[in-house]
Amino acid sequence: MKKNGIGLLLLLASVALAASDWEWQLTAGPWTLAPLTSPAERQAQRIVSSEANRLLAPLLSEFAIIAIDPAIAMRSQGYFFSAGLWRRLAAGRFAVGLSAAIIDFSLPFTLLDERDIYYQGIPVAHVATRGAGRLDLRTFMLEARGRWRLLLAGRFAAHAAAGLTLLRLNGGLSLPLVASVQSIFGSAELRATEDRSLAELRQDNADIPAWSLAPSLGVSLRYRLGRKARLVIEAGLSQGTFLAAGFSLGG
Repeated sequence: MKKNGIGLLLLLASVALAASDWEWQLTAGPWTLAPLTSPAERQAQRIVSSEANRLLAPLLSEFAIIAIDPAIAMRSQGYFFSAGLWRRLAAGRFAVGLSAAIIDFSLPFTLLDERDIYYQGIPVAHVATRGAGRLDLRTFMLEARGRWRLLLAGRFAAHAAAGLTLLRLNGGLSLPLVASVQSIFGSAELRATEDRSLAELRQDNADIPAWSLAPSLGVSLRYRLGRKARLVIEAGLSQGTFLAAGFSLGG
């Protein structure tokens, strides 16, 4: 069965490459959430904030505090590998495509929240929370998009692309927290550490999302090496920001 499946994939690949309207593309490169606040970063901040509130719930409930909304500062660094298939239209001026990417990146973060709780204008408690942890995402992303050619000059072609991406939020969270409360009823401190996978956390916390859907925009420069081979350099915005290099075959 396994050999038959591999044979079928090879057959489909050879048919696609033989057809003038199909094009395979393989790219790889760095991945980051900077410099813009991306959908993936907002989801990551939501995960950290939600889990921090869950860890602090026993302490906060003693002082009639429902939840905190901490400031979360994130950095990111990582890489991705993508494979896609394009269907060329109108002699290559337009194309529609599907791709799948494997993404591995880390998001170190700091968490800080400090506030006074008031009752009828009177301060009754002071809450301070701090932590520094890391969210690792080792996951995949699916993308559907359209592409149109902006410029064709000899062997060079420039393209713009737009579409939608779907990112699986899968990985692990390391979250050490220190929280203290001083109030008219007394003082308390909590030290807690969470070090679990996101799949495990979802079993205890329904607020942790499993997917992130976002639009994507990109530009690419292609250099034709031969009749069916091209070098590709691509930059884009989707769940994050990426710069990729690779090649395409077919078309």
